[in-house]
This record gives sequence, structure tokens and C-alpha cells, in this order.
Amino acid sequence: MKQWMVVLLGSLWLVAAVQAQPVRNEVEVRDADGKLYAVAVFCNDCKNGPQPGKCDPGAAEGWLGDKPCGSCLMRAAGPAVIKYPYDLHFTGKLVDKDGKPVANRFVKMLLPNGWGVRSKTSEAGTFRLMLGATDERKGQKPILTELGQRTDSTGKEDEHFAIYLLPPSFSPCTGSEPDKPTKAPLLRRKNNES
Repeated sequence: MKQWMVVLLGSLWLVAAVQAQPVRNEVEVRDADGKLYAVAVFCNDCKNGPQPGKCDPGAAEGWLGDKPCGSCLMRAAGPAVIKYPYDLHFTGKLVDKDGKPVANRFVKMLLPNGWGVRSKTSEAGTFRLMLGATDERKGQKPILTELGQRTDSTGKEDEHFAIYLLPPSFSPCTGSEPDKPTKAPLLRRKNNES
């Protein structure tokens, strides 16, 4: 086989493999040296799947499929302040189930100490959230975290699309109710390593 054909087929395979990757519900917040400061978690499903006119108990309460997520993570992590010595900037895009941009939708980032910051999506569905440093500053350049394209499966039935910012050693929720976190931290989060 000619070399250019092998390169072309390899490139096509790589593109297909990247596109086939599922969107993760966690995005790590790391500085330029790789130090992990926080994890952004997405839990915006309805408990019983998307249903016209109803999202019980509401995506902002925090569900990922039929598993609790979100508010139970906040209760387990709170009321601690997550320490980071840089400003944090988050960017992303919100789309509907058909992949079309969701315009003028509030996106809210919730923190375990009760703080929150929100923004509204542009006509193109893009958003940006900014948080100030909570520890002694190490520099003026912010940590920029790309959250990627996210699907707003509930539409505008909830007041906002929720993102939960958690400490690196957060505990996952268990059971079928959003208020029952586990006590053991995830092993991959031990000592700020992935």
C-alpha cells in the first residue's frame, strides 16, 4: 500500500476514535504545572430521563442518568472553600439534544461553600464563568479550563444548567437518592494525582 494511503487511513481512524469518545461528566482544573485544584462535575439529567414538561426532581438537583450526582456531592464536600492561587476561567458551549446552540440560558457553577457564579449563553451557545483566587496568588495569569460542548437535555425546565465545582478528593454519591454520598474518596483522586 502506498505510504500516503496508510497515513490517510491512519488519520481517518484517529479522527473517528476521537469523535467516538463519550463526553465525560468530570473535567479536572489543573495549572500549567499539572497541579490539580478542583474538578468540575456535570449532573444535568432528569431523574427519570427527559420527559416533556417535567424534570423530577429537577436537573439542577443533580442526576447523571439514574444515578444521583450534584447536590449530594455539595453536601459531602461542604462547607469547605476550595483553595486555588489563580483566578479560574471556564469556557464551554451548550447545545440541545439535536446539537443546536442553546441561546440565553443561564449556566451556574455551584461550590460546596454555598458560593456560585452564573453566566448566560450567547446566541452561539457559548459561555464563560470566572472565579477569583481563594488562596495566596501565585500569578496573574488565570487557569483556563475548557469544559467542551455540553447537552442541555432538560431545556429550560430548570432555572439553569448546573456545573458543580468540587475539591480533588470529592466523594461520589451512591444509592438512588441525591443526598447519600459515600465516605471514601475516589482512588484516582488520592494526593492530587490522576
